[in-house]
Amino acid sequence: MTYQDQLNPWVIHQLLPNLNRRIIARFRRRTEAEAYLKVVQQMRSTAQFLIAFDAPIANSAAGAPSAKVTSATTAATVSR
Repeated sequence: MTYQDQLNPWVIHQLLPNLNRRIIARFRRRTEAEAYLKVVQQMRSTAQFLIAFDAPIANSAAGAPSAKVTSATTAATVSR
């Protein structure tokens, strides 16, 4: 995970067929992600989106590289 990604942990994913996801945007605050999600849903009413918190996991061993959580879902799938 890059430093820029760590600064913006809230992610909007577009849900694609075959359980794939596409990152639409990243935000520092959840409220910003929710506001942007409303706009995106109006523009793409048939697509499904998901807001997730994407953060690194700190390892207990000193000096070990940190692992990445692919996405911890924080909200139910939002579609209209």
